[in-house]
Amino acid sequence: VRCCWPWTQESVRETGWAVFKDGAVAASGITGLSSRRKLEPKVRVSHMIDSLNELAGQWSPQAMALCEPSGINWSMSALVLLVSSLARWSSGRGLPQFSYTAQEVRTAIAGHPNASRDQLGYAIMLLLGLIGQGRSTHKWEAIAVGHYHLNRKEQAPA
Repeated sequence: VRCCWPWTQESVRETGWAVFKDGAVAASGITGLSSRRKLEPKVRVSHMIDSLNELAGQWSPQAMALCEPSGINWSMSALVLLVSSLARWSSGRGLPQFSYTAQEVRTAIAGHPNASRDQLGYAIMLLLGLIGQGRSTHKWEAIAVGHYHLNRKEQAPA
């Protein structure tokens, strides 16, 4: 079982996750904060770590794959907090963490680095034979990251 946790530029309030077992999607979902008001990065990152703890308890992942944060609307200190928190979380659980750029994943799945979220979702649906399944773009992004990770030739922890 592998847990994927993408963090993309739009995933400020919601983040998709996907779990793979034997190369197939075992489950996917969204975690996020329901507050409409602007929350400090510390609160958002803390919520993400809490969510990761819940997912890890349920799925016992062997690795974590994620999209590198883009930095849109985040200060440098907030990005450092996010990246270091995710690294600490992975390390504390003894999980290798793999990090990919959104452009890298979009190129591999949709054929070009600037594919829209909808194009990425449709491409991964086609690729995995999941046409017609109702998932949000955040879930499709997580599935795309997981599929990309599982099908890479060279895998080196971030």
